[in-house]
Amino acid sequence: MRLKGTFGVMLVLAGLVVPLLVGTYHVQQRMNRIRVEERLTDTEPLLNAPPLVAFTTVALGGFRGLVADWLWLRSQKMQDEGNYFEMVQLASWIVKLQPRFTGASAFLAWNMAYNISVTFNSFEDRWKWVQRGIELIRDEALFYNPGDPDLFHELGWIYQHKLGRDLDDANRFYKTQMAREVIKVLGGYPPDWDRLIAAPRTVEQLRERLGPDTTLWRSLEANVLTFETVEHEFRKTGELPTALKAALGETGDRSVLELCLRRRWLEDGLKLDPARIKVLNAKYGGLDWRLPEAHAIYWANRGLEAARGDLSVKCDRMIFQSLAAAYKAGRLVCVGEPQNWETMPNLGLVDAVNQSYVDAMEKHGRSIIQGAYQNFLVDAIVELYTFGQQKKAQEYFEKGRKEFGKGRFYKTLDEFVLEELAKDMALASFEQAQGAIQGYLLQSCHALAIGENDAAVTFERIAARIWQKYTSEIGETTTERRGLPPYEQMKVNVVQRALEVFPPDTAQRLRAALPQGKEALKFADSPSASVPTP
Repeated sequence: MRLKGTFGVMLVLAGLVVPLLVGTYHVQQRMNRIRVEERLTDTEPLLNAPPLVAFTTVALGGFRGLVADWLWLRSQKMQDEGNYFEMVQLASWIVKLQPRFTGASAFLAWNMAYNISVTFNSFEDRWKWVQRGIELIRDEALFYNPGDPDLFHELGWIYQHKLGRDLDDANRFYKTQMAREVIKVLGGYPPDWDRLIAAPRTVEQLRERLGPDTTLWRSLEANVLTFETVEHEFRKTGELPTALKAALGETGDRSVLELCLRRRWLEDGLKLDPARIKVLNAKYGGLDWRLPEAHAIYWANRGLEAARGDLSVKCDRMIFQSLAAAYKAGRLVCVGEPQNWETMPNLGLVDAVNQSYVDAMEKHGRSIIQGAYQNFLVDAIVELYTFGQQKKAQEYFEKGRKEFGKGRFYKTLDEFVLEELAKDMALASFEQAQGAIQGYLLQSCHALAIGENDAAVTFERIAARIWQKYTSEIGETTTERRGLPPYEQMKVNVVQRALEVFPPDTAQRLRAALPQGKEALKFADSPSASVPTP
C-alpha cells in the first residue's frame, strides 16, 4: 500500500513538473529571442575603462549587465546631486558595457541634450551638453551599431527638434554655433562638393595624387611636421600651421592638402559623407548644411535604408517636416555679428517638400499624412504669395482645391492669403513673422526696381508694422529665444538677396534706384497710419 501511495505521489509530482519544464523551455526561448532582438548578448571587451570596471566586467563575464545597472544607478545619483560632469564618463562606460542596447544610448543622449542642458544658465554650457548628446549617438553608439535605424532617427530628432525649433532660450545660439562649426570644417560656404568628393581620403592617396617628392613633403620635413600633427592643428582653427602655409604659398599642393583635411574632418568629425550630401542636394534641392534641418534630413534618410513599420513612418515624417521647415527658413544669411545672422525662406525647395508629402502618403496611406499636407499647402501658398511668386502660389492654391475641395480654399487667391495672414499675425511664430517681413521687403525691392515707388513704400511700411507688432508682443523675457534681428539689418539682408535672385536687368534697376547708391531701403522712418495691416 505504501509503495502504491508513493508511486501515486510521484505521478502527481511528475504531472506538475513536466508542464513546468515545458513552460520554462518556452519562456527561455522567448527570453533568448528578446536578448537577440534587443542585442543584449554582446561580449566585446571594454576599452579605456578604469581598472575596477575592467576587472569587474571580466570577472562577471555574462553578468556584465549587473555592472551596467550599477552604473545606471550611479548616473542617476550624480544627476540628482547635480554632478553632471561625472555623468559624461558614466554614459560612455554604459554604452561600452551594453553597446548593442541602443535604447540606453538614445535615452542617455536625450537626457544630456534636453534635461541636463537646461539646468545651466550659460548658453555656452548648454551648447556643450547638447553637443555631448549628439556625440554620444553619432560617435559612440553608431560606432558599435553602424546602420542602426533607431539611432539614426534619434540623432535626427535632436537636430530637428532641439536645434531646429525655438523651444529653448538658447536656440539661436545653438544654430549660430552649429553654423560656425560647419563653416569652419568646410572652409566657407557653399563648398565645392565635387572637389570634396574627389579629394584624397588617406595619406597614401594624398601621396599618390601629389607624387612622392613634392613641395608638401619637403615642407613637412623642413618644419619637423607630420601629417598627423598638421591635421591636429588644422582642426583647432580650420587653417594650416603658419609655417607650412608660408612654405606652400598658393601652390596646388596646398589646395589638395586642405581639401583632403576638410574631407577627413567632415567624414570623421561630423560623420557626413559628401557623396550622400550631393545625392540629397540633387533630390531635394539646395539644402543649407549650416542649418539643423539639413542634418535631420541626412540622418532620417540613413534611417530609411533599414527602417521598417512605424520607424519608417517616423523617418519619412522627419524628412517632410524638416523639408517644410527648411522651406520656411532654410537659407542662412551671414551678415554682421553672428547674433544677428538671419534665416530666409528657401523657396526653391517647395516642389521637393510637396513631393515628399505625396511620396509619404503613397507609402503609408493618406490618413496619417493628409492633415500635415494640408497645413503645408496653406503655408506654401502664403509664403509664395508674400514673396511675390503669385503664379506659383496659384499653382499650389489649385493643388489645395484638388486635394481637399473648396472648403478651406473656396475664396480667391488674394482673399485666401489675406485671411491666412491675419490668422498668422494674430499668433505669429518666429518663422511666420520673419517670413512675412522678408516677403514684403522683397516685394518692396521689386516694386522699387520697376518704378512703382508708392507700392514700394507701402510694402516696406507693412513689413515695419509686422516687425513692430511682433517685437512688442513677445516681451523682453522671450526676446533672446524668439526675437527678430534689428529691422534695419533685415532690410539690408533682403536687399542683398534681391540683388542675387532678381534677373540681371531688374537687379541693375534696383541698384540704381536705391537711395544714394546704398544697398538699403530708405523710406519713412515709421509706418503710416493709413497703411493696412495684415
